[in-house]
Amino acid sequence: MSIKTLLNLLATPLEYGFDTLRAFKWSKASPVCPKSKQLHYDILLLAHTVEKGLSVSNPRRKFGIEKITSLLSFLECYDESWGVFPLEKSYGCLSAYVQWHKSIDFDLCELGDEINVFLKRCKSLNITPKGGVKSLSTMNHKQNAIFEQSLNDRASCRRFEPEVVSDDILERIGRIAVRTPSQCNRQSSRLHYYADKNLINKLLLAQGGAEGFRESVHNLFVITSEMSAWSGIKARSQAYVDGSLTSMQVLNACQSLGLGACPLNLAVTNFKEKEICKIGGISDGERLIMMIAFGIPEKANLQVARSERLPINHVLISH
Repeated sequence: MSIKTLLNLLATPLEYGFDTLRAFKWSKASPVCPKSKQLHYDILLLAHTVEKGLSVSNPRRKFGIEKITSLLSFLECYDESWGVFPLEKSYGCLSAYVQWHKSIDFDLCELGDEINVFLKRCKSLNITPKGGVKSLSTMNHKQNAIFEQSLNDRASCRRFEPEVVSDDILERIGRIAVRTPSQCNRQSSRLHYYADKNLINKLLLAQGGAEGFRESVHNLFVITSEMSAWSGIKARSQAYVDGSLTSMQVLNACQSLGLGACPLNLAVTNFKEKEICKIGGISDGERLIMMIAFGIPEKANLQVARSERLPINHVLISH
C-alpha cells in the first residue's frame, strides 16, 4: 500500500466527520437551518402528497387529512416575502382537492373551511395556482425512435467553439432541467452557470480534471443540491441522487439542443468543496454534485473518447 493510499484511508473518518457537521448545520431538521428553507421544503413535500393522491385511479374520499392539516399549519407560518412558489403549488393542489370532492358531491366539512381560508389568502395576494393534476396524452409514452437514437449517440465532448451560448439556449436547458424527477418533488437541485472565462478557469483548476481542454471551455455548469431539502438518516444520500438525476437531464438537454457536453466529477474533500463554493459564489448549504462543461462543438472532425460499454448482460440482470 502506498503512503498516499494510506493517508487517504486514514483521512476518511475526518471527511465523514465534516459531512456530519455540515448536515447538522444545514439539514432541514437542524435548529439553525433558516426557517424559510425548512418551511419551503416541508410545504413542497406535503403539497405533492395531495397531487399524488389525486393522480391515482380511485382516490379515497377525504384522503390525506393529517398531512393536509400539517400543510395548512406550515402555510399559516409561511411568509410570502420568502417566495411565492410554495404558495402557488399549494394553492393549485388544495384547489384541485376541493374541486374533486365537489365533483363527487362530498362535503369536506371543517377541513374544507380550513382550506378555504388559505385559498382566500392566495386570492387576496393575486397568487396563481400552479399545483394539482393535469391530463397527459398517452401519445407521450409511445416509442420515439429519434429520441432513442439521440440518447444512444450521446458522448462526452471536449472540443468546443469559442462561443458563449445564447440566453435562449440557456433558458431551454433550464426548462428541461426543471422537469427532472425528484424525491417528493422537492426540486433541491440548482444549476450555477458561468460564462466568465477567468472564473471558469479558476473553477476548472480547482476541480482539476479538465487539463488538456480547459482553455476551450466557455460555458460551465456547477450542479448542486440544497442540504436543507433533507433531514433524517434515511435521506443522508438523497441530495446526490436528486442532483445526479438533474445532471443527466442537463446532459440530455445539451444533446437535444445540438450542444456538446462533458461531465466533470466533484469527488473532492470538504476543504476543496468549500474552495469551489467560494470561487463560484455558491452557498455552503449546497452540496456539489458535478460540473458540466458544454457549448457548441467543433464543427469539423470532432473526436470523442470511444468509451466502450460493458456487455448488456453484465448490466441488465433479470431476476
